[in-house]
Amino acid sequence: MKILFLTSRLPFPPVGGDKLRTFNFIKYLKQKHYLTLMSFIEEQSELECAAEYQGYYDKLMTVTLPKFVSYKNCLKGLISSKPLQIHYYYSPRMKSLIKKELKNGYDTVFCHLIRMAQYLPVNNGINKVLDLTDAISLNYQRSRRFRRGLFSMINLIESRRVWNYERAAIGRANVSLFISDVDANFLLNGHDARKIKVVPNGVDLAKFQFHCNGYDENTIAFVGNMRTFPNSDAVKYFVVRVLPLLKWFRPELKFYVVGNEPTIEVLRLHDGKHIFVTGYVDSVIPYLQRSVVMAAPMRAGAGIQNKILEAMAVGTPVVTTSIGVEGLDRDVIKVADTPEEMCQHIVALIKDKEARRKKSIQARKYIEANFTWEKNLKNLDECLFNSHSE
Repeated sequence: MKILFLTSRLPFPPVGGDKLRTFNFIKYLKQKHYLTLMSFIEEQSELECAAEYQGYYDKLMTVTLPKFVSYKNCLKGLISSKPLQIHYYYSPRMKSLIKKELKNGYDTVFCHLIRMAQYLPVNNGINKVLDLTDAISLNYQRSRRFRRGLFSMINLIESRRVWNYERAAIGRANVSLFISDVDANFLLNGHDARKIKVVPNGVDLAKFQFHCNGYDENTIAFVGNMRTFPNSDAVKYFVVRVLPLLKWFRPELKFYVVGNEPTIEVLRLHDGKHIFVTGYVDSVIPYLQRSVVMAAPMRAGAGIQNKILEAMAVGTPVVTTSIGVEGLDRDVIKVADTPEEMCQHIVALIKDKEARRKKSIQARKYIEANFTWEKNLKNLDECLFNSHSE
């Protein structure tokens, strides 16, 4: 099969949830199919990274879209009915390039994320696969309670726009992929259930090796891309509502915020004594291995959280919320929806070393059985061929 894979950002290196999913998709597809990767870049220097990953695609095509152009597009789109992220990635050059490339005879267009759905061809003779991953409108819906000021208004407007756009995009594709049943069911909404499939993420178990011992009882970590609202909100919530309770039990406790592009508000939390904001790190694994617990007090967001899968693979027990555990087995994760409950679970894991050890082993076995890329990407073949034959 000949596949044209559309993505808004080059997935090289595969750092971050979206890039990680894209990278593993194209890595898997390239084993059996001819694959052309077409992506936006902000500057030419990004192609230097791509050169190291030439074995993962047959052909690479890029369109330069600087940030200032995207911001201008968003300003023009304020009075539009389309989501701002659609305007952010709008490019007549990309549209023209895709139309021209499709003349070279492709079987499937594989489109990653809602922001690239605008480039799905209208030609019904071409198989169209749309990986929405998360239900973004669900994320906006949940974020509404916690947004303030101008962001609250933007959130409200985008929530309505994204909801309508997601449903329309599903209608244009032969099959749409989601990371969990929760996201898929949220957007099913009258669509043919056969057109909606679940393809969960996985964990590289060779990289995220099990490490049950050698942790620091005074260290807790949060891992995630810090430019996103759900992650920055979770960190601020933990620092303001949970950490003070924990410090009554352990005054020397340290909380590490590990992830790319922390916001100014998150950076201000760093005090060098109890709270440490690292910014970008080469690997999150040492931080997970060192931590007695990975705390993920998610109040917003959607989809299965990579941070939680990776912590469980390493053997670091996870304490999260009902939102954070969506798509996962609640028996292998401690779930707490109040600061008091979260504090109780964390304290219990610190005090009871044997209970922590059992939880670590249980979580690793769960990941091995359910969340490897090898297992979950087998669904991708079925999605490609079944949708193509309908």
